[in-house]
Amino acid sequence: MNNKLSYKPHYRRRLPHIQPEGATFFVTFRLAGSLPAEVVERLMLERERINRELEKIMNKKERAEKAYMESRRFFGKWDNELDKSTTGIEYLSDPRVADMVAESLHFRDGKVFDLIAFCIMPNHGHVVFTPLEEKKDRYYPLSKIMHSFKRHTAREANLILGRSGIFWQHENYDHFIRDDADLERVVKYVLHNPVKAGLVKERTDWKWSYCKYDM
Repeated sequence: MNNKLSYKPHYRRRLPHIQPEGATFFVTFRLAGSLPAEVVERLMLERERINRELEKIMNKKERAEKAYMESRRFFGKWDNELDKSTTGIEYLSDPRVADMVAESLHFRDGKVFDLIAFCIMPNHGHVVFTPLEEKKDRYYPLSKIMHSFKRHTAREANLILGRSGIFWQHENYDHFIRDDADLERVVKYVLHNPVKAGLVKERTDWKWSYCKYDM
């Protein structure tokens, strides 16, 4: 029987996802309704345009490098939209919900992934982790990890808030970390996000951030 959540090195929904075995990932997940539909559509049209341009590059190395840079640029736009969104969907600003989401990430540390860093914002979250081996030479799939995490936290959050319905946007934005320099850049970005969004003056003032290592 084919399992939709089994390991695939590359899969696509509205956003492309690449998940090399043994890689470290930077994943951003957001609340359903946290971005206006017109903003999402505009970003997706831009993403599709970028993909068409990339397909025209015949040299694989050049295409991969261009894709990496475009992905970084596109993510910056997408995350900026989340930071300034005015839809009012900010369930994660409730300390009870933010605490529960943080605890859920810590619970999975050492079980399905090695948790490196995370930050929980009012309407989205960032997490950096390395999936662990599920079986010998086979790692927990990124899609399976995120599905389990979001299913559990959505159920718990709805109970806390006394609501029902979709909690998380199904799609995540993710990319794998290329090297140590990329990891350092990403972790610093994650920890600095509350400052960038104007929520605190110092990153250490934000309660719902975590980093396993000194940065």
